[in-house]
Amino acid sequence: MLDYQIAIPSYKRPTRLMTETLSTLNRIAANLDNITVFVANKAEKRIYDTALDAAGFSVPTVVSGPGLINSRIWYNLNHYTEGTRILNLDDDIAGLYIKNNNALKPYTAPLERLVSKGFQVCENSKARLWGINPVANGMFLKPSITIGLRYICGIFHGSYAGDPALCGADRVRQSSGEDFETTLRSFKLYKGVVRIDGYAPKTKYFAEGGIMAELGGKKQRELDHERQLAEIVARFPAYSKLYTKAGDTPNIKLKTVTRGKLTWL
Repeated sequence: MLDYQIAIPSYKRPTRLMTETLSTLNRIAANLDNITVFVANKAEKRIYDTALDAAGFSVPTVVSGPGLINSRIWYNLNHYTEGTRILNLDDDIAGLYIKNNNALKPYTAPLERLVSKGFQVCENSKARLWGINPVANGMFLKPSITIGLRYICGIFHGSYAGDPALCGADRVRQSSGEDFETTLRSFKLYKGVVRIDGYAPKTKYFAEGGIMAELGGKKQRELDHERQLAEIVARFPAYSKLYTKAGDTPNIKLKTVTRGKLTWL
């Protein structure tokens, strides 16, 4: 069995954490002994501990400080031993899907199968970051694993504790768009990231709580997101560009780089 830990930063969403991510992990036979929930402060820890205990979840909480990216950096440098395999999850994963022809079906296999493959391909290709498709749409999912440059969405990704691509001293500490920054830094440092293209999370992006609460509400979240994405593109102009997707939402398109491709579902 693969040795890895599951890290879940969460802010002002204890109920969502339990009904979505923790419940999803239960359904796919995750080892709950490997899970740690990271919270912003002692007051949040008391709230989460009370809620988790009442619901019967024996999951520890650890104070990592406020802010998503600050939490990720903190647990990489302070909680886990350098080199530890970490499955990083958001707190609002309502399920996982797998490609089924051009449609989707729920992922029901043990989590171990997916996580082991992600880390195996990383280690075989000398990459240090892997993830799954960010879009739960059967038309976009493919029965393949790509090694090169693809967007690794922060909601579900594997990494290694202490990796300078994630937590080096020169890392920009911005929560909005942090997964684009991590993807590009990892690609430049290791010449590739790994994406398992046939799997996607069930979630609602830009939901209440989390980064929305961290930044002070919807309007501030939108302004910060647009500003941070522009700054990321300015730092990585050869590999990224801004565009506007449906709903006038700014986003980043990454340059397509393919070093290798495997068939797997």
